[in-house]
Amino acid sequence: MATNGTNGVQLPATQKAAQFNPKDQTVSINEIPIPSIKPHEILVKVKSASLCHSDLMLFESNEQGLTLGEGEPFTMGHEACGTILQLGSQVPTFQSGDSIGFLPIIDCCYDCPGCQIHNLNCETGSPKVQGMTVDGYFQEYVAIHWRNAAKIPSGMDLTTLAPMFCAGCTAFNSVTDTVAELEGVEPAETWVAVVGCGGLGHLGVQYLKAYECKVVGIDLSPDALEEAKAQGADFVFNPQVDGDYVAKIKAITGGRGCHAAINYTNSVPAYSSIPALLRTNGVLMVTGIPQRPLQFNAMEISMNRIRVRGSNNGITPRLVKCLEFSHKHGIKPHLTRFKLEQFQEMLDLMHSGKHKGRLGVVFD
Repeated sequence: MATNGTNGVQLPATQKAAQFNPKDQTVSINEIPIPSIKPHEILVKVKSASLCHSDLMLFESNEQGLTLGEGEPFTMGHEACGTILQLGSQVPTFQSGDSIGFLPIIDCCYDCPGCQIHNLNCETGSPKVQGMTVDGYFQEYVAIHWRNAAKIPSGMDLTTLAPMFCAGCTAFNSVTDTVAELEGVEPAETWVAVVGCGGLGHLGVQYLKAYECKVVGIDLSPDALEEAKAQGADFVFNPQVDGDYVAKIKAITGGRGCHAAINYTNSVPAYSSIPALLRTNGVLMVTGIPQRPLQFNAMEISMNRIRVRGSNNGITPRLVKCLEFSHKHGIKPHLTRFKLEQFQEMLDLMHSGKHKGRLGVVFD
């Protein structure tokens, strides 16, 4: 039985969704109800939803605080964009038909000091991540909190834009935070190493080049390095092939090393290798999250040999800036498209690391 949408649009009663089962860590395509919205929510017709490397944390043991428990299956995915179909009674600003993208944190207050840094830091609520513990976006219709939403500038292609709402804003924030740390250094004279040139890294390269920085791409995947070069990286290195890559990087940076390195990988060894790439007082930007805690040399930090900073996908005001900057500079994700029924194939490809850019589902 169909339900009425906004402006007479007829919605189906159910939809298919790619769901993760915490009990046995499997994924299946299930038939689930179309969500009904609360007064503060927006019903979105999803155009595209993309897979993030952090989604793989659902299948891996970790020491970083992700606890799945023995709950019921939930829909995966925390990167998506689409068009507004319905608005709750308490939703301001937006209109039916608006194209929006959105962040995935719910059950937070959005207003406390913690929420001004990241909504997972909420001091009054019990924040949850859509797609990680509650229903996410690998389904055609989703309900999202209006305060997570940002309007998409006219002319941006929703078909390939889903990665912008985690990978894109994370890469943008990591680059803008790095540039801010390097205040006083002319961007055209700034060397930044991008460690991990895949889903986040290929966007990080684009943002750095928009700032006119010099970029060194580092990855173990030839496909990822090829994509980094295509996006403007000045040099690329594969540590498994270029055994003396650190010396080569020192040589091209005038013997001193990079001003900064942004690590988009979840590799502890990758983090351990970064200090050797940096010049004195260089910035190590922590963005990728390994399954195990990191260790840094306290002497190097205490003596300002390196500076360790962190960046993430941020909050909605930063997402708005990301979209505006991306639209102005023509920055686009590289998305390989799949059907929802191909979800396991997409997941296997992500596990293999043999892909360029991002992988995502595009809905009709």
